[in-house]
Amino acid sequence: MIIRALIVGLLIAAGEVVNGNFRVRYLQRKLGRKRGKQLSFLTGVMLFSIIGWLCLPWVDPENLSQCFHVGLVWVVVMTSLDVYFGRYVFHYSWKRIVDDFNPLRGNLLGIGLLLLLWFPTIVFLLK
Repeated sequence: MIIRALIVGLLIAAGEVVNGNFRVRYLQRKLGRKRGKQLSFLTGVMLFSIIGWLCLPWVDPENLSQCFHVGLVWVVVMTSLDVYFGRYVFHYSWKRIVDDFNPLRGNLLGIGLLLLLWFPTIVFLLK
């Protein structure tokens, strides 16, 4: 189950790379940085929700504990991706990377990760 969760986490990460690229290349240019991030947050949540909803039966968690572990795998994958891109692709400082997770600074990444963590549990409870 963890391997399947990892595969789905990588699929979500790939989708989020496309979403982030769209935000930087299009949304922020048309709507400004703040609005672009807000809209990108919504599209990102929709994206991982669709992927998660469709793929969770394949991952096949059997109880709430396993759902939490699936969400944790997805959060580790996404956090690793965000830190990797921030530090080694965009050469951001560690402070800038940490700030990207801070909703008090207007960044929604931390909230998105919390939603991602609990998404498998929510889907499990709804089915």
